Parts: sequence; structure tokens; C-alpha cells
Amino acid sequence: MRLTTHLHRAGWFDLGAAWRSKGDDRLELWLPRGWPDEDRELRWRRVASAGAVSEGSQRGLEGLLPAEQVVVWTPAAETLLVRASLPTRSASKIAQALPYALEEQLIEPPERLHFAFAQEADGTLAVAVTSRERMDRWLAALAAAGLAPTQLAPVSLSLPLADQAWTLAFAGGEIVLRSGARAGLGGPIELQAPAWLHAALVDAKGESNAPLRILLVDAPAELDFAAWSEALGLPVEPMRGGEGAVPVAPLNLLQQRYAPRGRGSALWRAFVPAAALLAAWLVVTLAFDAIEWARLSRAARAADEQMRALLLKSFPETRTILDPAEQMRRGLEDLGARSGASAPGDLLSLLARVVPVVDREPKVRVQSIEYADRSLLIRVIAAEPDSESLARKLRALSLEVEVERSGAEARLRIRVPGTAPPKEKS
Repeated sequence: MRLTTHLHRAGWFDLGAAWRSKGDDRLELWLPRGWPDEDRELRWRRVASAGAVSEGSQRGLEGLLPAEQVVVWTPAAETLLVRASLPTRSASKIAQALPYALEEQLIEPPERLHFAFAQEADGTLAVAVTSRERMDRWLAALAAAGLAPTQLAPVSLSLPLADQAWTLAFAGGEIVLRSGARAGLGGPIELQAPAWLHAALVDAKGESNAPLRILLVDAPAELDFAAWSEALGLPVEPMRGGEGAVPVAPLNLLQQRYAPRGRGSALWRAFVPAAALLAAWLVVTLAFDAIEWARLSRAARAADEQMRALLLKSFPETRTILDPAEQMRRGLEDLGARSGASAPGDLLSLLARVVPVVDREPKVRVQSIEYADRSLLIRVIAAEPDSESLARKLRALSLEVEVERSGAEARLRIRVPGTAPPKEKS
């Protein structure tokens, strides 16, 4: 906690100020070197929407509640901060070209690295290069604790930056250097000026961008400032209150494949499988309904044609067919009236008794009518309750009715009691 507490009490800067949304509850985390592979203590700080501040340190992430803004500062040594120039301002083209443009400066193969960038005012690019494996481990450990970072950046970009000076801090088991708005390095803690700091100064002098002094934050008590100054060839002194500026425009590592998704997108992703299943179910249901409607429509047309054919066969004098069933019924009534009487099991007698009952059933569609062996066989399309209702009404007319079902179809075999089919001759 030394770095965080020291700088806040001195009033230098707020580490998350550049990323804070007014009124949001914010949680900041400082990941130590080697985390999460090594069980090391990490620091945290929470700022409630009302302004209340709480902070502490612990091993692991247990007990840390999510927040609207989760800012995570990663070890400086895990990210290489460089500059690049590309002849395009298109973000998608930059993301494709960076691995090839920086290949000579990289140790690992580009396909194993993640490239985040920010466009500077002068047209150049500030680029942060981090191992994809390391990014995946950080984010997986945070997700396992229910934390979804909104910002992820190397801790070097959280340090205060004074005019014509570099800032060096001792925290999280490493030395952290901030050498520009989006520039910095990191390495293990040493009591002597590290070699990588010498190299950084040489490079800065070659570009005429060397600092005039180095300001130290939370330096160990045993550190020899004079020895550092002599070794580096420029003043090395502790930072004093008011010297540091608030960090502006940090470089967020959460880009491209690691870009955070909004809450609406998260909800949409959660409901996509259910929506897809519902859509598939509707499509299949409509398809089956369409197929069944077409089948029933064809069956109804066929039944109607059969009724028309039966009417014309039974009553050839019919000139105009409007309602085959009604015309058949009336024709049978007229025929029965002219003939006086008919045998109980004859076709005409059975039709005269059956057709009016069938005609009064609106949910029953006749498919075909056959007569054989003194029995009338009627095939209808009807639900089981409707076909049973028709059978009961026919039985009420003192007729024998046998019902056989097959799917949506029913076959009704109707005869007059005591009219057995004729015996076959031996």
C-alpha cells in the first residue's frame, strides 16, 4: 500500500481519475509481478459513487465486490511500450499491420502477442505489447472472481509525471518507470541503478528527449541517492508534493479480442441461444402446419370430388352441383318417397339415415364413402372427440357403428343391426 497511500496523502494524483465516470462506483486493483501464478499480495482501492474511499491489500480476490468501473493496473515489466508510425489512421488496418511493423523489436513471435495502441496528436502511435497468454491468465482469474475490468493498463502509466523529469516508483515487487505520457518500463527491484534504466537514458539522449532529473517515489530507506545520481549522470531525488501531474489518457490494453462488451451486449449474448431455439421452433411449427394444411386441403378437395362423382353416378339427371351432400340427401329423400320403402341394409336406405347426421357435424370432413357387404364405410377427418360424437349420434338411430382411427383420420363402418353380409358360395 505504500505507493498508493503515499501519493494520495501527498495530494499528487488520483490513479483512476483519467478513466473515472462521474457518479460511478469504481474499484482499482494493482496486480503484483507473477500474479496469478504466484500467490502474492495485491493492493486495491474502492471509491463509492458518494465519494467514500476504502483501500487495503490481500492475497487473492476473495471478498472484492464488482463495481461499475474496474480499473486494473498490471505489472510494468509484462508490457512493452513502444512508438510506431503507420501510413493509415484506420483502426482495423493498424491492428493488422502493427505485428509486422514491430516484428524486429519483438522477442516472441507476433502471433503470441497482443497489440493495443492509441493515436497521438502528432500522428504516431503509442503501442503496448503484451503476451496473449499473460492477458488470458489475468482476465481468467478476474472473471473467476466475478470481476470484469473496464480498463487494463501497465502500472507505469499510473505514476505522476513532472515537467522534464522521469518518475521512478518502487511497488508491487518491481521498479516502475514512467518516462512519458504513454511511455515507461519496469523491472525487478534493485538497490543499484538497473541496467535497463541506463539503456533507456542512452536511447532518450540519442533522440534528444532525455530528462533533466529522475524523481523517486517510495524508495527503500537504504537506497543511496548520491550513488544513483553519479551512476546515471543526472540528479536523482525524492518526489515532493505538487510536482506530479495527473496521468492523462492511459493506454487501455482491452482492445480487439479483449475489448469489454457492454451490459446490453452481455444480455443479448445470454439470450441468443434461447432466441435461436425459439425461432427454430417457430419455423418448424409453421412448416409442419403448412404441410398439414396442404395435406388436409388436398384430402378435402378429393372428398368433394368423390361426393360430386357419387352424386352424378346416383342421380345422372343432376345438372348443377352446388352442395353435393345436401343434393344427395334430397335426392335420397325423393327416391325413397317415390319407391315407397327400401330394404334396411340397402345403400340408399343407409345413406338416407346417415347423411343428414354427418352433414350436421361442422368439425367432420368426409373423405370418401364406400358401400360393400351391406355396410357403409365412411372415411372422415376429425378429432377423436368429434368422430366419437358422430358415432354416438348414429348409434342413437339404431345403427351399428364401428370406429377405427389412424392419425387424424377415422373410419366408420355402419350397418343396420341384423343385416349380416351375404355368405360366400362354396
